[in-house]
Amino acid sequence: MIRPMFSLKHTLESGQFFRWTRRGEGDYAVHTGRALFRARQEGGALRVEGASPEIAREFFSLDHDLTSIDAALRRDPKLRPALDAYPGLRLLRQDPWECTAAFILSIASNIPRIAGNIADLARVYGDLSRLGDVESHEFPGPRAFVDERELRRLKLGFRAAYLVQAGRLAAGGLLEEIEGLPTEEAKDALMVMPGVAEKVADCVLLFAYGRLSAFPVDTWIRKVMTEMHFGGRRVPDRAIRAFAQERWGDLAGYAQQYLYHWSRNAWTPASSRGRRAVSRV
Repeated sequence: MIRPMFSLKHTLESGQFFRWTRRGEGDYAVHTGRALFRARQEGGALRVEGASPEIAREFFSLDHDLTSIDAALRRDPKLRPALDAYPGLRLLRQDPWECTAAFILSIASNIPRIAGNIADLARVYGDLSRLGDVESHEFPGPRAFVDERELRRLKLGFRAAYLVQAGRLAAGGLLEEIEGLPTEEAKDALMVMPGVAEKVADCVLLFAYGRLSAFPVDTWIRKVMTEMHFGGRRVPDRAIRAFAQERWGDLAGYAQQYLYHWSRNAWTPASSRGRRAVSRV
């Protein structure tokens, strides 16, 4: 039983990880790497079945001092609505290959489709694991993806070619090499993989390598950041990343995840507020 400042729901359902299934209120089956486990939150207590407390602490980043992180981010009044909406949201520590593959699959996609693609790849190529009445296939290693035509049959589209080439580089040790590199060099190394542009590279740095200064910019972040900080003006993604680095520094990744989850589920853009106001008249 673990009692940190933590929300299992906000963390798993915030779009940073795709291999979970809700089993009931506060009860989830999670499959990450070779670990299949159930996690349940009762009040402030986290209970895990099928994995050691050490695995849970590592995966859920329970060593992060979220109280201090929250206090530091609250100095920015524009972040407070997102922090208030999703207290206890933590960044996860994912398997680097699984995370890289997942965010390659995220290109020009959406969360349900990404989760479905990952589940199909695991079902076709991965070994079956069981935990009580829970069955799930392990996500396959990078050497499993060699046949682009076969991958396209799983409806991966153009992402199939990227996955094959990324798998070849990962099997050659690229992801292990990245672990020891400074963040900017690590980002450049990730972007050697075909299909891995800055957004995907920043996601992998943040969610697999714990580089908390990384600030992935996607459609949702672009919308919320331009309205909150650029007066609605269209600006390059590099300007958004530079602004985030200047404003939040080594906590930019946490700011990003709160803003991402909030913008998708609770935030109302000014343009939508105007339309709603008109529609009620």
